[in-house]
Formats: sequence, C-alpha cells, structure tokens
Amino acid sequence: MILASLLVSLLLTSTTEKSPEKIKVNITIDFGSSEKSKIIEVQNETTAFEALNSTAKVEYKEYAGMGKIITSIDNVNQNTTNSWMYFVDDKLASVSVDNYIITKDTSITFRYLSNEEAFKYFS
Repeated sequence: MILASLLVSLLLTSTTEKSPEKIKVNITIDFGSSEKSKIIEVQNETTAFEALNSTAKVEYKEYAGMGKIITSIDNVNQNTTNSWMYFVDDKLASVSVDNYIITKDTSITFRYLSNEEAFKYFS
C-alpha cells in the first residue's frame, strides 16, 4: 500500500512538472565610447556567458579552476591597458562569466575598462 502511494505520487509529480521558466535579462555592453543594450529571454539557469554569447561575438580564454575570461566582445579586444569586466545588477560579479547562473530577471553589464578603472573595484 505504501509502495503504491509512492508510485502514484512519483507519477503525478513527473507528469505535472513544468518546463523551465523564462527569465528576462538586460544585456548591456559598454565599449567605453559607445554602448549597446538588448533584453533577451533565457531559460532558468542559463549562464551569463551563454546570455552574452547569444547577443554578441565573444572570444574568451578558459583557465583551469577559474573558468572563462572574456577577451573580446564584438571585436573589441582586451589588451595591456584595457580589459572586460562584468556586473550583475550594478555589482561586480564574483565568479567567472560561465559560472554565473541566472535564476531571476536581471541586468548584466559588460564594461570595457582601463586598468586604472578596473583596479578601483579591487581596492
């Protein structure tokens, strides 16, 4: 009897499961001298990298233990004086772009910053 109840419960749970919910993400790319912004819908648990990659041409390097680091967005390359950083809801992200999981409507901004501007976030 208990086994039958568990089986019925499992069947009801699996047949009433919803598909992953859609989340709205405002992706902004700040090139320093210009900016582009786009609101997209993604599946729950999409990464920030996947969201960016669906809106721009992205190049990156992957580092063991760290994840993906953006090196270029729409042919604007990081170099010895500038690099790409990203912010979630106006706060500097604390994980690599491929490790940030989007779980709610949010705003993600990728900023092309001089090294001097970037260092301000770490002091």
